[in-house]
Amino acid sequence: MLTSRPFLTACLAWLTLCGWPRFAAADESIPIFERDIAPIFKLYCWNCHGAGGRAGGLDLRSLPLIREGGDSGPVLVPGNADHSLLYRKLAQAQMPPAKTQQKNVVYSALKPLPEQVQRVRQWIDAGARAQYTHRKLTTQEEPVLTDVDRQWWAFQTPRSTPPPRVQAAQRVRTPIDRFLLRQLEQRQLTFSPDADRGDVLQRLHLDLTGLPATAAQVRAFQRDPDPLAYEKRVDQLLSSPAFGERWGRHWLDAAGYVDTFGKDNDAGIINVRKNIWRYRDYVVDALNSDLAFDRFVTEQLAGDELSGWNRTPTFTPETRRLLIATGFLRQAVDSTNSKELNTADIRNSVLLDTVQIVSSNLLGMTLHCAQCHSHKFDPISQADYYRFAAIFAPALNRQNWKHPDERHLYDVSLEEKRKIDQHNAQVQEQVKQLQGKIKQQRDAVRQTLLTTRYETLPAPIRDDTRQALSTPKAKRTGIQKYLAEKLGPQLAVSDAQINNALDAADRDRIAAQQAQIASLSATRQSYAPIQALWEFAAPPRFYLFRRGEFERPGPIVQAGIVAVMDRTSPAFEIPQTPPGAASSGYRSALANWLTNPDHPLLARVFVNRVWQQYFGRGIVETPDNFGASGVLPTHPELLDWLARDFIDGGWSVKRLHRLIVSSSAYRQTASSRSIPATSAAIPDPAQRDPQNVWLWRMPVRRLESEAIRDRILAVSGRLNRHIGGPPIPLAAQPDGSVIIDTKKLKSAEDRFCRSIYVLARRNYQLTQLSVFDQPVVTHNCTRRDSSSVVLQSLNMLNSGFLIERGQDLAARVSAEVGLDNRPAQVTRTFQSVLSRDPSKEEAAWCAAFLEQQAQRYPQTAPAQAADARRAALGNLAHMLLNTNEFLYIP
Repeated sequence: MLTSRPFLTACLAWLTLCGWPRFAAADESIPIFERDIAPIFKLYCWNCHGAGGRAGGLDLRSLPLIREGGDSGPVLVPGNADHSLLYRKLAQAQMPPAKTQQKNVVYSALKPLPEQVQRVRQWIDAGARAQYTHRKLTTQEEPVLTDVDRQWWAFQTPRSTPPPRVQAAQRVRTPIDRFLLRQLEQRQLTFSPDADRGDVLQRLHLDLTGLPATAAQVRAFQRDPDPLAYEKRVDQLLSSPAFGERWGRHWLDAAGYVDTFGKDNDAGIINVRKNIWRYRDYVVDALNSDLAFDRFVTEQLAGDELSGWNRTPTFTPETRRLLIATGFLRQAVDSTNSKELNTADIRNSVLLDTVQIVSSNLLGMTLHCAQCHSHKFDPISQADYYRFAAIFAPALNRQNWKHPDERHLYDVSLEEKRKIDQHNAQVQEQVKQLQGKIKQQRDAVRQTLLTTRYETLPAPIRDDTRQALSTPKAKRTGIQKYLAEKLGPQLAVSDAQINNALDAADRDRIAAQQAQIASLSATRQSYAPIQALWEFAAPPRFYLFRRGEFERPGPIVQAGIVAVMDRTSPAFEIPQTPPGAASSGYRSALANWLTNPDHPLLARVFVNRVWQQYFGRGIVETPDNFGASGVLPTHPELLDWLARDFIDGGWSVKRLHRLIVSSSAYRQTASSRSIPATSAAIPDPAQRDPQNVWLWRMPVRRLESEAIRDRILAVSGRLNRHIGGPPIPLAAQPDGSVIIDTKKLKSAEDRFCRSIYVLARRNYQLTQLSVFDQPVVTHNCTRRDSSSVVLQSLNMLNSGFLIERGQDLAARVSAEVGLDNRPAQVTRTFQSVLSRDPSKEEAAWCAAFLEQQAQRYPQTAPAQAADARRAALGNLAHMLLNTNEFLYIP
């Protein structure tokens, strides 16, 4: 069937709109920029005049950019190559230059071939044609928003609805319970009974601090008649430094925090980023101090702009804290510290990975899906994506890149740094002078001893030997080599011999000078780097990349936000940067928009992730995708109520936690065996809701990897409660395991610090953590997996770490109750590991186990018998560490 003329006309119009040529390009003799010229410029020019740089203000990646010219004016005169500066520079071999002004890049000064230069001339003389010419955004790049687009639930400002009335009002402790009970009662279900007081206290300890309650704490709580006993324990745990460590780890997951450079693809090569751990400590401290969440987000996005760091003569602790907070924006994979990888594509990926981390963490949206084309499912245009990316471009400018070795500020102001450098230079000069005087005195003694030794040689070879020893080794003749080899050791003067030859006056003089050096050196001042993000140049022009390719810049886009999300009042506006401003203010504007009480996503996304940690599943099961391809919320009214309450409550994170853990939903039993038997009139909840979507019981949850290790350390008595500081180093082993590198520890006890302080890698984490689903950090992680695999059991049974901790616990128990009282040993071991007494059956079984295990070891002497009982007790402790009761939250 013949195609109609209107259809062909429409197709051609569409192709033209998308940037295809407006002329017939069938004749390949007519050069086209994209086909014939761009490959030449990419090879010889773009490193300095394209994606890798904008030397002289010139960008050669597209015809519109070429026509703009550079700092020296126009470089292209279509139709006349001889009058085009671009061609003349190539033809006269003045470009590319012999050397590049960029540092830390691989550069080869290749010159284009004559036929390539000729091709450029032909292109210019033929009119400098191109498929892409200057145009505005197309409707494909920026579709028109419709009312349907704007009506998606996640793009509406959260509205608080009154908690509903429910039948089981006696089970209501917080408004959360009303929202949940309404859904349950609509399905003829209700909450399960409250968990045992001991179980709920242990749950509370593990959830809020990641550390177990002791048996004594459980007993005290069970006996406490105070009706507010539970609430008091909640407040105590929220006030514990362990709270920030526990929940700081969850935030660091979502931020993509690691301690290393690059992709971390080699187990044996660990490149640690200096002082990035300060950001980790900032997060822990912010949570412990209950820093308002809106301020927490603002500081991480724009702490440098808030601090005025470049205008203050002296840094305060607050200035340093604000700069450290911007480490949030330094978590994307950055391999450009390697010269071979300091390329335009990797620089570009650092910027776009930062956008992905920010959007998935704070917006809960798959914004990165719009990098190559407008989003397939959500009303997020390609133009929206690049507007959002442009907010971060002033600090992460591909064409004005700051090498990672230089991408830091210091914990002192510029003025303080100048004074410190000046002071240290003066100290160094004085030390150098004193060292010179000491050397001069010692050289005089050395020369005296050397002269004496030369006089012991036969006169005929004395001068020849002196000449041989003063001649560089590579230039010695055969005879000189022989003399130096035979007589050099005999003539050498050691430092000890010089010391012995010094007279009393020289010794006193040198000692005084060395004391002066020590005194001067003690006055040296220092400063440390802060892995911060800041702007060091004016905002660059930013472009939409056609098909997501950074080498194909399209129309200019201004920094901005995703249009469909702009529900704030007043509407978002990007600030106008005044000439000479220290920073663009883009990120401050973004932070203000995100933390506006009317913003549709920030509060929803955060409270959903907190809920997820407590109940194993978020109200929205896809925490980084609140869009159309994500899962709809199970309790949308509850999600909105929580978000609104969080905002109206001053963005207090601890208040949010207190609200959740105070609910009956949180305090109900996790065991279906504790639920009364159902009758024909009462539906079986396990049949009606087998996935526990409606939370008729507390979900069963396994501890995360860090909490498992920390709990092992805590019950064995080994946990080091030191807070903060540089990460605990790791070392990869030939067998593929990763262990703590004890050779690099400042203190042997550092290996027992909490797991949040162990070196965080993208790959190859500490084996004890990786087997329990420690995430591989490609970008960030908003929800961890929880798998059950054989390797976990094998590790728990056979790892040296577990065996040693069992022995540590056995030593503690035997020191407390002795080696001969087996019933007391069993009870004390249960109390230490599981925070409870054993049942009669457990006690009898474990006593028999101790007897059987002791028989496995030789006991011919009293000392051996004691060792056998101690080893058996260690095996019992090890066995209890492997139980599900230990690994799971009750």
